Amino acid sequence: MRGTLAAGKTTITKGIARALGIEETITSPTFTIVSEYEGKLHLYHIDVYRLDSSEDFVNLGSDEMLYGNGVSIIEWSEKVQSEIPKKAITISLEANADDSRTITIENWPYGDLQ
Repeated sequence: MRGTLAAGKTTITKGIARALGIEETITSPTFTIVSEYEGKLHLYHIDVYRLDSSEDFVNLGSDEMLYGNGVSIIEWSEKVQSEIPKKAITISLEANADDSRTITIENWPYGDLQ
C-alpha cells in the first residue's frame, strides 16, 4: 500500500481486518514493523517505512508472510518493490486538498480501479 503520511493506509487496513473477522484494535506497526492478527485468514500488517533496504525486509521472513496462508498488507511497499510478488494488488492513496482521498487499485483481478 502506498501513500504519504496520514493518507489513510492504516484506516484501509482496519477495514480489511474487519472483513477478515479480526476484532483486535489495528494500529500502525511503524515501531514494531510487523503486527499479526488472526481472523478468517491470518493478517500480517507490515510497515517498512523504517527499513533501510529490501534485504532488511527479506530478513524479517518476508517469504513466509508473502507466500504463506494469509493476507499481507505492506505500508510503504514501494521501498521493497523488488520483493513484492508480481501478482500483488497495489493500493495507492492520495490525500486531496479538500480532505478527501483518491484511491487507485492496481493489479486487481478484474482490472485497475480509481
